[in-house]
Amino acid sequence: MIQFALIINIKRKYQEIKKNTQNAMTKSSKRNSSIELLRIIAMIIIVFFHFHARNFGMYVFGNERINEEGLLLHSILHHLGGLGVPCFMFISGYYGMKFKKDRLLDIILQCIGYAILSIIGIFVFTGKITLTQLFFFNNWWFILAYTIIYTLSPGINKIIEQFSSRELLMIIGLFYFMMIGSLFNKSASTGGIMTLLTIYLVARWVKLYLTKYQKTIFIYLAIILVFLKFAGVFVAFESHHLGILPYLSSYDNPINIIVAGGMVVAIERIHFSNKLVNTIAANTLAVYLLSECGYGQRLFQPLYEWLPNIPYYLTYFLFSIVIYLICVAVDKTWAPLRQHVCRKICD
Repeated sequence: MIQFALIINIKRKYQEIKKNTQNAMTKSSKRNSSIELLRIIAMIIIVFFHFHARNFGMYVFGNERINEEGLLLHSILHHLGGLGVPCFMFISGYYGMKFKKDRLLDIILQCIGYAILSIIGIFVFTGKITLTQLFFFNNWWFILAYTIIYTLSPGINKIIEQFSSRELLMIIGLFYFMMIGSLFNKSASTGGIMTLLTIYLVARWVKLYLTKYQKTIFIYLAIILVFLKFAGVFVAFESHHLGILPYLSSYDNPINIIVAGGMVVAIERIHFSNKLVNTIAANTLAVYLLSECGYGQRLFQPLYEWLPNIPYYLTYFLFSIVIYLICVAVDKTWAPLRQHVCRKICD
């Protein structure tokens, strides 16, 4: 009887372990919609960032504007918007790019399509023919860098596997030394590819080598750095040293990468699955392509001039969401055509 009871107990334990394993595999196989939602928010912030920066001259400015009304709020919003790109790329690195030929081809077709649309749109707006946009990758620095890293991602991921945690961290430190140096010495600039690659490496390091407890510390560190980042903005205004603001908002600033990474790690812990969120997030890259092409900038600019009686930052956030949805809708209309072409070429 004791042996029989022992066998029953072992069988029950085995079934419990099997059930828990299956549940874990099912959960891990589903796309975490909280991350997809964060990807959507990051792109909306990127849209906001670009239109806000262009309309209010926020990319580079000096002490001559120190007394300008509302400049402090503009600077705070600019620094918030500047977290969009690091957040978007950190997500890609955290989960690791998984190269697929049809996906690469789809990105290429998207770039070609929106470049042609931009050429036609600019001609309609201005009567000028901008054939230089046929060098379609070079219309968007982010897409150029992202596509190169995506294409090389199988090799990059393989190389990362060869390094220990300490070795990878040393390489990240070396890359940051190079990037920070390029801010002061213009003889050899690292450029956008290096920026996105380093964010990718940081994200992979966090994902692969930090324990759950260490990731919690990482989140708290990100929160502390948020306060330090915006304290730096206030100090710049109080000390009349506005020239440091571009360095505080730079994508090459490790503080911004840790802050963005902290958001990703924190949001990852909120797990849910939503088909609508996942469907909308699938076209996020197209939002950047359409909103930032020459035609998109001209097409969407008038939206930000509507609703003059409400605070401008609400208008900007509202219409950045509208632009996101418009771009997703446009991209979905010709996504089946791209998929058909991809199948014809890749099969």
